[in-house]
Amino acid sequence: MPLSLEVLRKPNPSRLFYGQLISQACDKMMTVGLVWVFTQEFSADIIPWFLAVCALPHLLLSAHAGRWTSRLGPLKTIVWADILRGALFILLALAWSSVPHDARLVTLFAFSFASNFAGALFNPAIMSLPVFLPETHLLQEITALTDSCFSLGNIIGPLLSAVLYPLLGLAGLFLFNGLSYLYAAWLESRITLAQPVSDQTDGVAAEEPMNIRRLLSSDSLLAYMLGGFLAINIFLGPLLAFMPLFVKGAYQGTINTLAWLETSFAVGMALGGAALSLIRVNSRTGVKIASCMLGVAVSYICFALTRDAAMGCACLLILGFSLSMANVFAINIFQTRPAPHDVPTAMSLVNVISTASLPFSMTAVGFLVESFDVRRIALVCGFLLLGVTGLVTSNRQLRSL
Repeated sequence: MPLSLEVLRKPNPSRLFYGQLISQACDKMMTVGLVWVFTQEFSADIIPWFLAVCALPHLLLSAHAGRWTSRLGPLKTIVWADILRGALFILLALAWSSVPHDARLVTLFAFSFASNFAGALFNPAIMSLPVFLPETHLLQEITALTDSCFSLGNIIGPLLSAVLYPLLGLAGLFLFNGLSYLYAAWLESRITLAQPVSDQTDGVAAEEPMNIRRLLSSDSLLAYMLGGFLAINIFLGPLLAFMPLFVKGAYQGTINTLAWLETSFAVGMALGGAALSLIRVNSRTGVKIASCMLGVAVSYICFALTRDAAMGCACLLILGFSLSMANVFAINIFQTRPAPHDVPTAMSLVNVISTASLPFSMTAVGFLVESFDVRRIALVCGFLLLGVTGLVTSNRQLRSL
């Protein structure tokens, strides 16, 4: 039996996988609907600003998310974050019809901003949880499956949005999203940890977790990797804004075109995660990260050069595959180098790198798209990503892992 299927036969990974798959699919469905509303009813130039606002809570909580997760415990943090997000979007669905049109843009920004405070705690918790499950010998496989479930959700979500948005409108997408979070919280609450623990620790060792400064000073490689991947994400992050902007400008497409681009990227991510849940690549981790990130940068540049949606989909498929594998290899380093009770702090930093860097890059893109062609901006980002990737992955200590 393939290893990924064997892992899914175990209760803990299966509950984690299916809960995140359903909630991620509905969340992506809602996000695509939101992006399309911005494009059609307001302006596509709003999208970078919206993504920056959504990422801002991750930056604001970056100094505290890891320690709070350690104290509450990754599992309880995940459950309560999903409950809060579910309640928030159900409330928005019920109130949406009474919101005046002039106030709807502000309302969407406000609710998305609020939900991402829960997301800022959820993200480091979900990446830390595999360390505290009984199946620690399957750490790479569970991490890869978790990453893959997010990607599968990103495949299903855009397809659902293309079907359900015309039928239900944005309020229906809000309702589906809220209910999916509550269902995920129910599944997550049934996960069991490696050993009986107190209500306070929920799987994390009783020692006081390190703060960010102490953790970084205790491991120079972790500090170097975080700094390097911050630079990488500053140039990679705008891809989220480039997709709808290319649909509107370069491809002259519709919401279905955007759904195909999002789906292609997500299929690549899912295939990369699935591949690592089936096989173990027998080479140095640093070399594996360097090879995968080279694939990301080259396919990014190729995407920026495309003039039709089909070629754009092909480039995003390769980009997603390479990025997913690089993510799993990098996350495994952050899961295994610190002590277990410091893993949430490390993961909170990883979350900052992956999401909280967006306010800076999206703000820059928001200003630049008003003066320059989006294709030129994407090309510059692609070549800068290639250069930064080469510098980061040339580190001897990283390549020797």
